[in-house]
Amino acid sequence: MPDRSSWTANLQRRRPSPDSPSSSSSQLATCFNYKIDQTNMSRLFILLLLSLSSHLAWSKWNATGTVRNLWATPVMEYSGLFSDEQLQAFADDVKSSWAAFLKERSDPRTRRVAKPQAFGTSTPGDKDRINEEFFNYQGRNPINQNTLEVVWQAFCFAVDKFLEETGIPPIDYQRESLTEPGTLEWTKDKGPRRGRQYCWSSLQFGGTHHDLHTHPGSSLAGTLYLEVPSDGGALSLSDPRGPLPPFGYAYRVQPEAGKFVIFPATLPHAVHSTPGEEPRISISCNFPGDWMKFTTSKVVYGESKWDHPMMSREEAMEEEKKKKKEL
Repeated sequence: MPDRSSWTANLQRRRPSPDSPSSSSSQLATCFNYKIDQTNMSRLFILLLLSLSSHLAWSKWNATGTVRNLWATPVMEYSGLFSDEQLQAFADDVKSSWAAFLKERSDPRTRRVAKPQAFGTSTPGDKDRINEEFFNYQGRNPINQNTLEVVWQAFCFAVDKFLEETGIPPIDYQRESLTEPGTLEWTKDKGPRRGRQYCWSSLQFGGTHHDLHTHPGSSLAGTLYLEVPSDGGALSLSDPRGPLPPFGYAYRVQPEAGKFVIFPATLPHAVHSTPGEEPRISISCNFPGDWMKFTTSKVVYGESKWDHPMMSREEAMEEEKKKKKEL
């Protein structure tokens, strides 16, 4: 085995002289190779870390996770809340309100048109505008108050069932509209009244329709169909994700007398035209609040206690007093 001195001598002989022409290039090559080695070592180190982290991930596969249906849109279709006789009574109240509206509209003192517009006596565009006027008229002159009270109670009941079925809990600020889920505290400051149209009626006929829209300032919307002709226009619910493929589809709800449809007020929706002269009559409701807050709250406060949609105001309030719990 060579001694250290001979090994050093051999090493010195292999090294180029500093004055040698190839000295600089050799040093550069040595430095370059050293950097390459450093890079490779860094890569190996990173691969080692990734390998270790993958093993750690495998070891944690038993951990729990949360799935969020971020773009799911719950829609509920209710039937059987009212009998045919009750629906007819509600429709008659709406027709009476419509007749009073047409009478006021034709009165020269109101500076409206000189001739009342009955079913089928104007163009679809005119009728659409008249229906908008009828909506505004109801802000000043709501339809029969008893009808509004009962429909509002049914709507609150349906909202509670909607929340129960979808797993969305009721929240604190709803208490200004609901004393317990499904019951109504009817006072001058709550529920349908002048200037606060939580419920209103609509008549579609002779080609009238309602363009795509939402209900700002509300959390849930609902529509109860009272009278529906065979050609009654469908309720069209649009995909909230927008018109780009693969979205852009619409779900159509075919109206039927007695059906109550509940959906988020932020969901774009429209009403297709009713071409015949027989009116499609409905009552719509808005539940106050914000849909985003509605779906993120965690406050739960009781269960539905209201089972009869035809309670009078006094009966509902008396029942509420009996069943009210400490919140």
